[in-house]
Amino acid sequence: MTEIPPVDELPSRWEIELEFVQSLANTQYLMYLAQQGCFKDETFLNYLNYLNYWKDPQYSKFLVYPDCLHILTLLQNENFRIQLLNQNFTSILYNDMVDYWREPLIKDEKEKDKGILNGVSASPEKVKGETVEAGASLSPEKDKQEIK
Repeated sequence: MTEIPPVDELPSRWEIELEFVQSLANTQYLMYLAQQGCFKDETFLNYLNYLNYWKDPQYSKFLVYPDCLHILTLLQNENFRIQLLNQNFTSILYNDMVDYWREPLIKDEKEKDKGILNGVSASPEKVKGETVEAGASLSPEKDKQEIK
């Protein structure tokens, strides 16, 4: 028989809601919820509306996947909820989310390339308060080997 963990070891309501809100960034999970008919249940829709408090900065600062807040907003729209049953729609949504996340990385890479082409490091790294140019060794062991 499975032993019930002590109450102090169970996740808090805040932790459960944090995990659920962030799960809304998973397009496969959204499709699953749509297939299960969750988006037709008024109680579930009221719960989604209640979760809008996560948009407040005092709560949103704990989110690892902030795009879940955009999805939470979109879930207020009935047409969006219906479209989640469509595999093509969820694929497009997923690709758009990936592109959104990748866009800042692409900008950073372009800036780094621009800096390197000009002979200057675009993003020096800080190591124990000292600036280290790009390409410099950050390993003390490697530095010792190079000195010998």
